[in-house]
Amino acid sequence: MFYKFFILPILQRINPEVSHFIVEIILQCPFFRNFNPIHYIKKPINLSIKILGIEFNSPIGLAAGFDKNCKNLYSLLSLGFGFITGGTITFSKRDGNPKPRLFHLKKSKALVNSMGFPGDGLQKISDRLKHYNSKSENVFLSVSGTIKKDIIDCIKTLRNHCKAFEINISSPNTEGLKIFHDEEKLSNLIFEAKKVTTKPIFIKLPPWDKNNKNEGDYLSIAYTSIKSGAEGLIVANSRPYAFDKLAVGKGGLSGDPLKNDTIRMVSEVRNKIGSKPIIIACGGISDEIDVWNCIAAGANLCQAYTAFIYNGPSFAYNINKKLSALMIDKNVESLEKIQGQSIIKR
Repeated sequence: MFYKFFILPILQRINPEVSHFIVEIILQCPFFRNFNPIHYIKKPINLSIKILGIEFNSPIGLAAGFDKNCKNLYSLLSLGFGFITGGTITFSKRDGNPKPRLFHLKKSKALVNSMGFPGDGLQKISDRLKHYNSKSENVFLSVSGTIKKDIIDCIKTLRNHCKAFEINISSPNTEGLKIFHDEEKLSNLIFEAKKVTTKPIFIKLPPWDKNNKNEGDYLSIAYTSIKSGAEGLIVANSRPYAFDKLAVGKGGLSGDPLKNDTIRMVSEVRNKIGSKPIIIACGGISDEIDVWNCIAAGANLCQAYTAFIYNGPSFAYNINKKLSALMIDKNVESLEKIQGQSIIKR
């Protein structure tokens, strides 16, 4: 409550990228993890789940984009997330798209951005990650690029610094990524990635509208990804969105407006690929009801980003506490048993 009514309004009066920088500085303080009380709260046992050999103590993770340069992974994990996705990491340093490129849409509890993968590049981030213990921490890394070799080099260099990889082929803010929507090129990318790592690989899908005539194409990307060896899918990326305040005039929409589409897309993908591949739901997830509904629709795990911005450091802790209570109330013993349950209507 303190964050929502006092801290968030202050941060929203500042340029969004400046406010994000301020939060990053706070997270980098050496005392943050050790003196953060959430870090010492034991997560409810009914939220534990083992997926692809990885032990998760919560189904809610932080999506790529918040910690682009992997400076705050430990601090963010101490806030109650089951996993953190660092990046997106590209082979070379990138400045990203022209500013302004990030806006809060307060009434919608949404963000619109046209960032374009600004980041320090592979070498600098790789050096930084050497200080993390990837064997004990649930760190995923998001990588991307428009050249296959660059993506493979990222995976090869970073393979000892994470539990899994997410390959972003769908950002609406980066020119050229659609090259990997071609089934042959996508299949070859995954095949080459599997040659250099044994870590699980997730492909981040683009979103699609309910009545989109290209819906079959996107579901084909999902099917091709799994057939080619990917262990799972992220469903889905931010929604393309025209917004004239952005320097480039368009970007990606994330947050509350996406949640119903996320549930629908998860269900459609699950029906397409079968029961075994892993699905991580991403888009508009803001509370325990959203996590329940996404898992009920077919997801195994969930990611959030925008809701973390709007709800603050207790976001994951609150979801864990309330989801556990909801499961007890509905007499559901484990996360696996949420799958197939009824969607909770609001």
